[in-house]
Amino acid sequence: MAPTDLMQEHSRTTTFSGNHEFSTEAVSAQDGSFRRPSAPVMAPHDAGQDSPTMTKADLAEPLFEHVGLNKREAKDIVETFFKKISDSLERGESVKLTGFGNFQLRDKVSRPGRNPKTGVEVNIPARRIVTFHASQKLKSAIDESSI
Repeated sequence: MAPTDLMQEHSRTTTFSGNHEFSTEAVSAQDGSFRRPSAPVMAPHDAGQDSPTMTKADLAEPLFEHVGLNKREAKDIVETFFKKISDSLERGESVKLTGFGNFQLRDKVSRPGRNPKTGVEVNIPARRIVTFHASQKLKSAIDESSI
């Protein structure tokens, strides 16, 4: 029997988070069992538009093609760039990339919280987070490209 013959019902749950929606799909079979993906499927917020993700390999590719470095050298440069940013943030320094934006550290204080499942009060410990603020030049470029 073909897999399509086994399907009776199809349902979808969507949760929004920032600019993305997370969807899980369930399909019931004739025997009443449900089949779900093991992890939510991440889709762009605007389902009519593809949202490709840039990787470190994508950043290294122009160094290989246009600068003339071999692939290993290009990959090493990209890795070194991100390692330098990470090291600076670990030391507590802000990172400013002119025309792109700033990475800054922010300390969050300890605060009371509640487990949403059980309702039990818990203490959320203090922690340090990294924030990114886009430069005005980047914001303008993004705004112009969306028109």
